[in-house]
Amino acid sequence: MLRKHGMIVFAENNTWRRTMSQVEYSTRSKKYHHIQESERKCIERLKRQGLSNTEIGRILCRHWSTIGRELKRNMVEQRENVQTYSKSINVPLYRTVQRYYHDSAQRLYQERRMNTGAKCKLAQCADFVQFLERKVLGPEKWSIDAVVGYAKRHQMFPVIPSTKTVYNWVDAGFLRIRNIDLLLKVRLKGKKRARVRKRILGRSIDERPDCINQRNEFAHWECDGIIGKGQKGHLLTLVERSISYGIVWDAKDRGADKVVTFLLELRREYGELFSGVFKSITFDNGPEFSSAEEIENKGGITAYYAHPYSSYERGTSENWNGIVRRFLPKGMNLTDLAPNILVRINRYINQLPRKRFGYKTPEELFEKKLSDIINSAKLSSSVATCCT
Repeated sequence: MLRKHGMIVFAENNTWRRTMSQVEYSTRSKKYHHIQESERKCIERLKRQGLSNTEIGRILCRHWSTIGRELKRNMVEQRENVQTYSKSINVPLYRTVQRYYHDSAQRLYQERRMNTGAKCKLAQCADFVQFLERKVLGPEKWSIDAVVGYAKRHQMFPVIPSTKTVYNWVDAGFLRIRNIDLLLKVRLKGKKRARVRKRILGRSIDERPDCINQRNEFAHWECDGIIGKGQKGHLLTLVERSISYGIVWDAKDRGADKVVTFLLELRREYGELFSGVFKSITFDNGPEFSSAEEIENKGGITAYYAHPYSSYERGTSENWNGIVRRFLPKGMNLTDLAPNILVRINRYINQLPRKRFGYKTPEELFEKKLSDIINSAKLSSSVATCCT
């Protein structure tokens, strides 16, 4: 009786059968693992019993092709005497046969495993290493690639490693050459770590009320900028979080006073409705949004600032800018845009049906919000008149 992988295999009268300890199981086995010595013993025993590769694979929970490859790789050739009563001289005394033995198969497997993987060529190219160090550290001051290329071109050594391999040896400290000895490598600038902005521009987004985060209340906006080719030209986009209604405005440049000018124009346009339409704006940490005090004092609106390098906190404005980029792709000059172009872009985006609003347009929702604000203002004024 053999036990393998939760299976019990019985041998009765040279007939092999198996039973499952579990008919259904959810344990996920490995996609592939090497044949073990215990399995090789089973293969040898079962092969002598005359079982096919398919039957052996079924017993060991292996594919039949795996068993076939194992036998093909590790078969050994043997001679055996020919038992015959014939007196003919043409009958051979022995014949060659292929047999499988688990011990020889395990030994061959271990030898192959020892030869796997790339081996270090450092010991095989000692002459090249001396030539390399002489050229790099000597008065010539050759680069590593120049030495390798020169040696390969003139076939100076039987084994010449690649340039990348030599650089790896330098980094690992296998050679007398160090990185400081390489003229160009020390001049290369490494990857800069992301700079953490230490200056706090204004009120953090962490202080933003939950009603704004959940988009349950109207009149809370996100503001972002779009830069033109060569850092010239600048557009400001203002998008409402709950209904995705947006406004695009040509700011000309990235001056910190442009946002305040934009808000003052909106105040003149909406008049008494401004405080009901614009309650807060969330900015990123760009220099064009740095005048937080003027935004709140002159603009009359609460300003929040997202965390640095966290554009996902202003996903509404990022998506809105993506639609604007359909008409004004990156690399386009934004310095001399006609006013009607921005009006058409603004109208197109606000009249685009949105699935999350039941395919209503942001323009419809914005007009409904405005009418509600106007009606509430009329109602409050009428109540105040009645009270007086």
